[in-house]
Amino acid sequence: MDMSTFLVSSVHDMKNSICVMTAYLEAALTDLPADAPSRNMTYQAAYEAQRINHHLIQLLALYKINQDIYPLDPVEVELASFADEVISRVAPLAAARGISLSVHLDDNEHNWYFDYELLASLVTQALHNAVKYTRDRVQLSLLLIDEQLEIRVADNGEGFPPFMIDSERPTLHGIDSHSGSTGLGLHFAAKAAHLHRNRTRHGTTRLENGGALGGGMFVITLP
Repeated sequence: MDMSTFLVSSVHDMKNSICVMTAYLEAALTDLPADAPSRNMTYQAAYEAQRINHHLIQLLALYKINQDIYPLDPVEVELASFADEVISRVAPLAAARGISLSVHLDDNEHNWYFDYELLASLVTQALHNAVKYTRDRVQLSLLLIDEQLEIRVADNGEGFPPFMIDSERPTLHGIDSHSGSTGLGLHFAAKAAHLHRNRTRHGTTRLENGGALGGGMFVITLP
């Protein structure tokens, strides 16, 4: 077994363990009274466990993408059901923080083609980030614009730092010592979106400030 295979196998095992820990912590949050002294610490532990789990998933996916072995599996997806699924993955942590989650769809009956699990992981991570940085509201929107699907995650927090908005390649902004951000999530999102294509169009990602709720907004566009 070479080192890369060993590391990938180890990351996979760690991901499975973290997933179990996350489920236990979310269950504990549900059972804790709203005024329990340990509620904030339990929420923070659950959030960090989710964050680690998503990073491990992203590392595994990036390895496969870079090795040209990622099994991209575009399927026809009912957008309303997709929105319900990703919102349900974030709801326990949002409820623990008193964050309101909402969904806006152009058309409840509309479908689109994309890799379901890849996009679900990407959007779930974006929602978790929004829950962390918002004041009290997060909105997921799925809109049809210029014959493409835009998936938007907006919050009413302070928005993204100017250097991330102004940069043509925000995935290369480096490590932020204050927030702990490495840019891995944005890099993964850009790679995952780009795998989706229709004729000459490829999927893209972008960051904006303002958006539907006046804070930061992360946008995935799929052809």
